[in-house]
Amino acid sequence: MNTNIPMNELDKAIAAMVRSRAAFPDFCRAVVQGDLCFLRNYHVGIQDEPLVIKKGEIFPLALLEDADGKFTPLFSSEARAEEGMRAGNVPMLTYLPGTMPAKQLLGLLGVTSFGAIINKGCVTGEIAIRAELIRDLASGKVLQPTENGPHPSMTGTVRPLDPADYPTELVQGAFEFMRKHKNFRAAWIWLLDVAGRPGYTTGVLMDPPDAGLFHDFNLAVHAGLSRDYGSYIVVLDEKRRAEFAQVLKQSLPFYTAPDYLPPPSVKV
Repeated sequence: MNTNIPMNELDKAIAAMVRSRAAFPDFCRAVVQGDLCFLRNYHVGIQDEPLVIKKGEIFPLALLEDADGKFTPLFSSEARAEEGMRAGNVPMLTYLPGTMPAKQLLGLLGVTSFGAIINKGCVTGEIAIRAELIRDLASGKVLQPTENGPHPSMTGTVRPLDPADYPTELVQGAFEFMRKHKNFRAAWIWLLDVAGRPGYTTGVLMDPPDAGLFHDFNLAVHAGLSRDYGSYIVVLDEKRRAEFAQVLKQSLPFYTAPDYLPPPSVKV
């Protein structure tokens, strides 16, 4: 790490997120705290102009483009902005760094269709966030617990899944998060058919149940996926275990806590 620039909380959250998707909930909390730094397109007199972002008007911030579309670079501090511009060999007087409370800036960006990349070119690593996530961060929606993660309900046919066919992205994200929290006792993943659309259901045993932790689990599992897996997550309380009794008998968990003891009628 660059010892010349102290690591603030967002820097630490970004570095942790680069190492593991399990850190995504902490990143979401860190990115909306304090200030974010942005880059304005430089012109004479810009220092005296307020930052205004309106739909349909010329976008006043730096705008880059890659295969995934257009995005604006943001930074955890002005020092990181300078570091990023040096790394990108940006000529002087191309951009003017500025800072704004994170939620306010994300709210302004939310009126556009552009994504953002935080700490581009910095030693902390960099995190890309899509336009939808920018809006959800600004509104606080991303941190509000929902029953089944990104999907409001789950109805369909659940079938056992061969371990050779496990979706690696989903299972890896789930495993990395669960092994850090003793509440998670075991987890299974099954095929799910909803109106002919294939997907996956992850069932988890929690003891004790914790709605906030379950919400963070949902965030971590679904963060940064390469595609939409049609993924649902459910807590296997006593009622749910009865609903899933048949498939539980036919399946082995892909995760168990070291001291896990299965409830009656659950296969191990």
